[in-house]
Amino acid sequence: MTTRVSAHDEEQARQWTEQLRHTDPAQRSRAALQLGLIGPRAAAGVAGLVRALRDDVAQVRKAACTALGEIGPAAKTAIPSLIALLGDPEEIIRRRAAMTLGEFGALARPAAAALARALKQDCPSVRRWAAAALGSIGAAAPASISALVEALAEDDARIRAVVVAALVRMGGRAVPRLIEALAHPDYRVRCRAARTLGKGGPRPETIPALEQLLKDPHPLVRETAAEVLEF
Repeated sequence: MTTRVSAHDEEQARQWTEQLRHTDPAQRSRAALQLGLIGPRAAAGVAGLVRALRDDVAQVRKAACTALGEIGPAAKTAIPSLIALLGDPEEIIRRRAAMTLGEFGALARPAAAALARALKQDCPSVRRWAAAALGSIGAAAPASISALVEALAEDDARIRAVVVAALVRMGGRAVPRLIEALAHPDYRVRCRAARTLGKGGPRPETIPALEQLLKDPHPLVRETAAEVLEF
């Protein structure tokens, strides 16, 4: 569906885009946020916002990320620049870049490899939003499934929940890798892979592997397998 842009919207977007070059970083940040408030009708400001992603001031980069997410699919040309920001020195920018990439859904497929690498960053919030973004991309990013399965070893329960949700959104594409994970050396991964396979009831092709877990050396794995198979 094409977004109708009025003459007023065009003029507002033009004025705020000009302000992205202001000498005051606070004004540049405000301009970016205002473009975000205009939303999809501010598509004419995307090029300026992409330039703002390289601003020396972190707050401006963050505001530009936010605005691009609000503009949505009309800002898809920003995806390569947002991918680059996953390596930004500022944690808040890396997190915001991951959040914004998630706003593009399947359009952000080119970001899948970088988001999968972000699952191993030190910052928990970056890992969590990287997993969420991969979930938003969904089955369009099957190459990220292995990284998500490895992330089942996360100690942070909030991150694990997002990882599981992302794997569920991958659908049947994730099943073979999850079955393989039932033999993972880390008992926590075995448990969490089993629970993920059991979401909504285990698929017929997973039952033999889940039944094998009933003989697992770890009691928690056996208990998890029994619960999943009783669904």
